[in-house]
Amino acid sequence: MPQTPANRRAELLDAVVAHLTEHGIASLSLRPLAKALGQSTYVLTYHFKDKSGLLAAVLDHLDQQEREALQKWASQAPPGSPGAGILAFWRWQTRPEALPLLRLNYEIFGLLSSRRISGHHPRMIEDWIDFIAHQLTAYGRGARVARIDATLISAALSGLTQDYLITGDTPRIEEALARLAEFTDASRPDSK
Repeated sequence: MPQTPANRRAELLDAVVAHLTEHGIASLSLRPLAKALGQSTYVLTYHFKDKSGLLAAVLDHLDQQEREALQKWASQAPPGSPGAGILAFWRWQTRPEALPLLRLNYEIFGLLSSRRISGHHPRMIEDWIDFIAHQLTAYGRGARVARIDATLISAALSGLTQDYLITGDTPRIEEALARLAEFTDASRPDSK
């Protein structure tokens, strides 16, 4: 039974993301990418139109993968506190097999912040804040405070992740993470 165009497109996106986790996204070009994937440039332009279409599809695909990963992680046994959840999530996102994709996400964030990729705003950051806020409300934090605290926690985790990817200074970063977990648990729940 032949593949549907949607299935073929999804398969290609998986292959493109796998390639980008190894080679990065900054110098992405359709012709070398097609060659590396053993495809013709026509196949890529058929499914994605052009480089901009491919980038938008990759970002959407990564957004979906991130959303599914967060849902999978959240469905596991809940931690004893929001701070414990932060530490458990850190260990999960920095496990060796997850690092190539984590590095790709941070390369994309850098390109987005420098406006070298435009026309697409990935949902990864909003999804991450929503995820943390949901975890905080599950432990009694009011929705308004949970959203603000989630924004602060997300920014701290993002900075620590970037620091970890650049410096690899695990002892210092883990000490900072422990302080972040303490802050998270010490913040008083409210009813707003």
